[in-house]
Amino acid sequence: MLTLADQLVSSVSNFALGAMVARIGGVEALGAFGVALLLWLAVVGVNRALVTEPMTVAGGPEITAREHREGVAASVLVGVGAAALLAVGCVAALVGGLDPTGVLALAPWLPSLLAQDYCRSAAFRARRPHIALVSDVVFGVVQAGCTLLLALSGDVGVPAFLAAWGIGATAGAVAGLALLRVWPGVRGGVARLRAMWPRSRWFLAEFGTAFPSDQGYLFLLPALLGTGPFGLYRAASGLIGPVVVLFLAAGNVGLPEAVRSLHDGGRPGLRRFTVRLTAVVVAGTVLYCGAVAALAEPLLGLVYGPAFVPAATVTVFVAGQYVLYSVAFGAGVAMKAAGRMKALWVVRAVNAVITLSGVAVLASLGGLDGAGIAAVVAGGVYAAGVLTAYRMARPGEQPRRRGGAHRRVRAPDG
Repeated sequence: MLTLADQLVSSVSNFALGAMVARIGGVEALGAFGVALLLWLAVVGVNRALVTEPMTVAGGPEITAREHREGVAASVLVGVGAAALLAVGCVAALVGGLDPTGVLALAPWLPSLLAQDYCRSAAFRARRPHIALVSDVVFGVVQAGCTLLLALSGDVGVPAFLAAWGIGATAGAVAGLALLRVWPGVRGGVARLRAMWPRSRWFLAEFGTAFPSDQGYLFLLPALLGTGPFGLYRAASGLIGPVVVLFLAAGNVGLPEAVRSLHDGGRPGLRRFTVRLTAVVVAGTVLYCGAVAALAEPLLGLVYGPAFVPAATVTVFVAGQYVLYSVAFGAGVAMKAAGRMKALWVVRAVNAVITLSGVAVLASLGGLDGAGIAAVVAGGVYAAGVLTAYRMARPGEQPRRRGGAHRRVRAPDG
């Protein structure tokens, strides 16, 4: 229950931020904010691939103080590196005549955002979800207070909203680190990244092919449709977005539990857990996405304003996309738990090529509705790829030894 409560707090704060940007700034502002949010999703995905997920798979629930210090330091270093890359990209955008203000406003807060995300991951791994909940509550309260102050002062641009988000993340990270009894810093971060690299490289490779398929293709839409239509698309995905609460909660609990199921019950135990996890996620996703799709038009007007009602049709398509994602959710978790990232990476690489090509064609020909159809295609390709990889890799199964003996758990790739 604490895990679900934590994800609700996190999702509500992000959802409210997007709705406020739309209400105050309109379609164009939500489009610019959506680009910054996509970049954040890319950065946090890289950090989870390099740091948090490999640490979860490699170790048990008992985490030493040194591991915590090095994990936080590694996350901060990833944030610093990502901020530097974004700054360089913004300079290039300025030379090209583009306005990178929103993206540049995100960069300074990436270390704080990643440190706070590490605290949440460490809390779930240690079965101490109350730490994640406290961190997210502090995050949300401080963010809301800063947003209100900025709005009252008349500063309602996208950089101001991102600054409030970053200040909230800093406060949440401080709270989480205090409860974990960890001092922030960068010492040991490089050593932790090096130590995890034999395993994390496959997590990173998997993310590098998965993200273009399930989220990264959205980077094409502002270029193909323009910022305004992309704002409409972000409103549609924003209505469906709260279902990510279920995905994140299931992932935070599911990955360590899948590792334990594999360790205790071998392949049969992992398979049983995968089926149960998938059933729960599919049921919750169908209920939520079905309700939002049926009420899309009035909900868009209520939450974002009348200007966003034309996004009703694409909301239905995005709902279908997330239902397709849910079908493969348990299989993806099982593959990570078993360390079978090489097999997952190959299929995802093919998926990425198909998805990006499909989005480019459909969005160019069909506009906003074409982008919605592309979202369904992306979901279908993603689900088919993960399920194919799961069936081919048979996670948890060990090849037969000479003499007929079997080992219960296969060693992770890398």
